[in-house]
Amino acid sequence: MKKKITVLVSVIAFCFAGNLKVIGSDGGEIAIDSLWMEEIVVTGSRAATTTRNLPMSVSVISEKQLDRRMDQSVLPILTEQVPSLFVTSIGPMGYMVSNGSAGSISIRGIGSGAQMLMLIDGHPQYMGLMGHGLADSYQTLMAERIEVVRGPASVLYGSNAMGGVVNILTKQEKEDGIRTHFRAMYGSYNTLSTEVSNAVRSGKFSSYVALGYNRSDGHRENMEFEQYSGYAKLGYDFTRSWKVFADIDITNYDASNPYSIYSPRLDYDMNVTRGVTSFSLQNDYDKTSGAFKFYYNFGYHKIDDGYSPGGVPRDALYRSRDKMLGVTAYQNYSFFRGNQTTIGLDFTHFGGRA
Repeated sequence: MKKKITVLVSVIAFCFAGNLKVIGSDGGEIAIDSLWMEEIVVTGSRAATTTRNLPMSVSVISEKQLDRRMDQSVLPILTEQVPSLFVTSIGPMGYMVSNGSAGSISIRGIGSGAQMLMLIDGHPQYMGLMGHGLADSYQTLMAERIEVVRGPASVLYGSNAMGGVVNILTKQEKEDGIRTHFRAMYGSYNTLSTEVSNAVRSGKFSSYVALGYNRSDGHRENMEFEQYSGYAKLGYDFTRSWKVFADIDITNYDASNPYSIYSPRLDYDMNVTRGVTSFSLQNDYDKTSGAFKFYYNFGYHKIDDGYSPGGVPRDALYRSRDKMLGVTAYQNYSFFRGNQTTIGLDFTHFGGRA
């Protein structure tokens, strides 16, 4: 077991932006603060900040872009939308779990393995024993938008973020009413992708529930993939400034890997279950904002490394369990225009058995 406690105190001062001067019809000056709305992101700093005021490169994938792409996984969308980001893949569906196999992410040539950090609502997502991400558990059914820091973000997120950060921000219904959505797609190699979701907003209460099923035979023999996913989120707004939500995400998948065409393998199979649950209490005022967050991640893995044709099947499977829990508390203050001061505490406990 390992424990990690990080105390973070940061002060960021941004340059003062002068107002734009426009000459009116009478010859007088008209002061205009801005001519367009800038995109607000939270991944580059703990507080909601415009991209203009961030000291690093940040890409944002909106909910509209995610819906238009209609993919069950976020990784293909990242490859298309984020400059200098590359994700390895092996077939129509499925990435496997090994560090160095398909599903590894790199940005600007850096970030494979434990140097590229995946987050869900700011909570780290990786296997507690090996330290690498689980590519098939990052689903679009939970994603409202995705923010990507291209370059080191270790000051805020630790050594796992030396290559960059991908933060999946989960969905939350903002308009009153009940909305139900269903999607089904079928294509080559007997590939099927289905998703159904229900969103409710009634006054201060909101909920979102989504279920997904995906499968594919793959474009080679012994490349089958099948996945069941579920996500649920409940939220309540005490006031305009104080909000609370809790969510849970569980996915299970069976995957087979035929390995290289020059040295194929049989029974290179795995069954993986991943779970994520979290609780968050947030506040947001004009000059200060912050949150208290608790999260718990767990996983169960059964992996058979397979054998070469003509060889002897293995009589034992690799099995592992891992877990990670954490508590994050922080508060941002803006003492004057262009200043941001953050004080907070991170506690992480992770480990497992294999």
